[in-house]
Amino acid sequence: KSQFDKIYLEEVALRDARIMALQSQINPHFLNNTLEIINWEARLNGNYKVSGMIEALSTMLGETMNRKEQQFHSIAEEMAYADAYLYIISQRFGSKFRCVKQMDETLFNVQVPRLIIQPIVENAVEHGMDIARQGRLEIRLYKRDDGYLSIEVEDNGCLTMEDRKKIERLLSPDTDVSREKRVSLGIRNVDQRLKMIYGTDCGLFISVNDKEHTVSTILIKPDIPTEQ
Repeated sequence: KSQFDKIYLEEVALRDARIMALQSQINPHFLNNTLEIINWEARLNGNYKVSGMIEALSTMLGETMNRKEQQFHSIAEEMAYADAYLYIISQRFGSKFRCVKQMDETLFNVQVPRLIIQPIVENAVEHGMDIARQGRLEIRLYKRDDGYLSIEVEDNGCLTMEDRKKIERLLSPDTDVSREKRVSLGIRNVDQRLKMIYGTDCGLFISVNDKEHTVSTILIKPDIPTEQ
């Protein structure tokens, strides 16, 4: 019964992640086909900037549709989704936004739960950095000495005391978050899913480093639990 309940909760959390990612009542297949037509028209007219943004949006849409019904995929595939989002943000803000990556590419084939990186990146963009002035994001992937995998998203924003209290409330399993915004619910969803899959020693941890920057750390184990 305990195992059944655990799997059920994981499926509910993954369903909620899909819903938050879509946020649309438009048939996703129709939307994807329409984007392909618009992309073709943009290329015919030589507007490759618009074409690039359409392709990035199509990548994000395809990931949320999850045609193969996969709960896990590779870190490389997870980053493709995050990169599509980052491309759109870079086109939106231009020189006011910069993203740097330090990633151990030997870990790219490691299987991880779907939709865990982009919500954290989006939260950093929307709530962390002062992108109107100069937003900077750094994404790191490495294996720790204790064997755990760490995916860190650092932004150059500074957490206020109010921010810290809100994060603590969002990550608490006993908090009623029915009135929270979608982006805020995204980080809670990621944390809960990781804890259900890997155990309470894993999850999302948000802190401030010595530069006063906000660091969101996704901590997971390198192997999919056997009961999955």
